[in-house]
Amino acid sequence: MGNRPDTTRRTAIAGLLLGIGVLALPAGAGARAADEAEIARIQAYLNEVKSFEARFTQVAPDGSISQGRVLMRRPGRMRFEYDPPVPILLVADGNFFIFHDKELRQTSHIPLGSTPLAFLVREKIEFGESAGISALTRGPGTLRLTVFDPKKPKEGSITLVFSEEPLALRQWVVEDAGGQQTEVTLSDVRTNIPLKSDLFYFVDMGPR
Repeated sequence: MGNRPDTTRRTAIAGLLLGIGVLALPAGAGARAADEAEIARIQAYLNEVKSFEARFTQVAPDGSISQGRVLMRRPGRMRFEYDPPVPILLVADGNFFIFHDKELRQTSHIPLGSTPLAFLVREKIEFGESAGISALTRGPGTLRLTVFDPKKPKEGSITLVFSEEPLALRQWVVEDAGGQQTEVTLSDVRTNIPLKSDLFYFVDMGPR
């Protein structure tokens, strides 16, 4: 029969990145004791970034590594182009995250609002009722902010990792209910650049 594509691994790649089906961390002392000035600074920074393009490196819980290019334009648009040999394309068109396996020519649609990454592409980012904070921690030159949707606690949490001076988004980490983490690290980031609308549309051309 020959070698068949590893569809399970491909689906896992996309699912881990989007944080589908994971549980949010509960709000606790970390949020209550968070430095309000730092949170306000992070909120202002995120709202200033209307678009970006970057290289990404994704590390799955099993240690497997994937790389590619990510583009974001708020509101509602993202695009992940994985480098070969991973034949995956992910496009957020404002309503759905569209998962396309180019080799198998299979496509699925996931509601954008059901993924933790929806937080990054909101038209206006605000912490509060729609974006709870469960932790703010500091490391050497870094800030880590864990965010979840209190109204949809079963739909995941995301930790945003920033360089502190200057403040800039460098990484995000999606954590599932079992404590497994998927890290996405950004490099060669360009912010507030023009990105064409057709980058965030997906048309399934079907079998060729």
